[in-house]
Order: sequence, then structure tokens, then C-alpha cells
Amino acid sequence: MILVTGATGSIGQYLVRHLKNQGSKFKALVRDEAKGRALGCDYVVGDFDKPDTLRAAFEGIDRLFLNVAPSESMARQLNTAIDVAKAAGVSRVVPVSSPGASTTSKLKIGRWHGEIEEHLQASGLGWSILRPGSFMQNLLGAAPLIKSEGKIIGGYKDGRVAFIDCYDIAACGAVLLTGNDHVGKTFVLTGREALSYPEVAQKFSAKLGKPVTYVDLPVEQVVASAKAKGTPAALAEEFGQFMTVIASGYAARTTQGIKEITGREPRTLDQFLDENLQAFR
Repeated sequence: MILVTGATGSIGQYLVRHLKNQGSKFKALVRDEAKGRALGCDYVVGDFDKPDTLRAAFEGIDRLFLNVAPSESMARQLNTAIDVAKAAGVSRVVPVSSPGASTTSKLKIGRWHGEIEEHLQASGLGWSILRPGSFMQNLLGAAPLIKSEGKIIGGYKDGRVAFIDCYDIAACGAVLLTGNDHVGKTFVLTGREALSYPEVAQKFSAKLGKPVTYVDLPVEQVVASAKAKGTPAALAEEFGQFMTVIASGYAARTTQGIKEITGREPRTLDQFLDENLQAFR
């Protein structure tokens, strides 16, 4: 039996779909019972901040997909989940990490994921780690400004990004959770092309039939705007660091991780836009 955490998120919803289509035996872990019912699959209610609920949720589980929204609590939450999984007899864990995950990373999120990876690798459990890059789905956050002003705003300069569709991350997860290959391997996952934000804007222009431009601003200004809109200060500052990293060219690398796991090429940004264009109109 497979347990999918983060089942209602950007990756999890696709993973649920993949596992359903394959006829795999799985459950989703949700905090909100109403969201569990909406998934249309078996589910259990649990909370990463309440280990007793995890113990009940992990009972009878053999394989675990481990994913949670980034936060200051993430390493503590997932390390506890790994300990509970080991005690429950889980044999294999597939966590969603990040490129460059390391306890010495310049990015907080990289350090958090580095702590989790080290804890998992020391646990004695079987593991396969997914390190996806920037999600295409994150572009949906730009939809309101694209609709109203035809703009994408950021502090990325001309840094290129090998955007990845969450559909592909989930497809990799489904293969690892249902098969026996790739144990003890770490995969950096990217899309097949690295694009700058001006090039992304050009693609939006072509698809929408109206001008869309990328406006590059000082990182400090973007961070301040995010804070003013209610983004927690720590996450806003991390976002600023992330933009700086992208501007340096770090996110331009492309890999064969998706093809190695699934046997097919990654989806393109054009495919993503074709399927989600209404969100930007």
C-alpha cells in the first residue's frame, strides 16, 4: 500500500491521478477531511505536527511519497515522519527535495531539504529522492498581472530556468512508488529547455495574442512587494535569494532525470500553456 502526502498540492493531485489510472493501491494523507473526499480516492486524516496521527495513518503502508509545503518547520516535520515511517515498517520513501539540497546550501530551503535527505539516508529505509527544479505551475501566480497589465514581474535578469511540469514530477513518483528500480538514487528533474523570463513572456504573447512583457526589478523591491501582500517575511526573503540564484544562471541546467525514470521526454512550456491558457486570459 502506498501513502501519498501533499495529495492536494501541485504535485500530489497529479500523483493521485497517475496512481488511479494505473490501478495502484494507495491512500492520500490529508489534514482536511473535506479535501480528502474531494480527491475521490481512499484517504486518511493526519497532520505532520501531530505524530500520533501519523502513526495511525502509516499503519499498513509499504511505500511513502513525502512532500510538504516549504516552511521553517519542514525539516522537523518530515524527519519526524521518517522516524514514524521506519517504526511502522515502511520499506521505501520517495521525498520531493530541491536541486542543490545540502546542509551547507546558501538557500534556506536547500538546507532544510539537506537535513531531510541526510536523515532519510541514515534511517536505514529504502529511498529514491526527487529534486525537481522550478515548477511551470508557479507561473500561475503571475496570471492576475498578465490578465490586467500584460506583465510578468521579477528580479531574475536574463537567468534561464529549465521549468518542469508538476505532471512530470508526479509521473516519476508513480514509477518509483510502484516499481523496484532506482533504490538509493537521487534524481535532479528539469524540463527539456531552459528559458529566460523575457522568452517566457514571448511565449505568453504568442499564445494569448497580446503583448506580454517581462519587467525586471531590483530583488529588494520584489521582496518588499511580496511582504506587503502578506507573504511571511522569511519566505519572502527566501524568494529573493531564489531570484538571485536564478539570475546567476544556476537554474539553466537541464537533465535526463525524467526520461531515465519514465522513458519519455519532459513536457514543454508550450504544452503547459496550451492546457492552462484560460487561466491567463
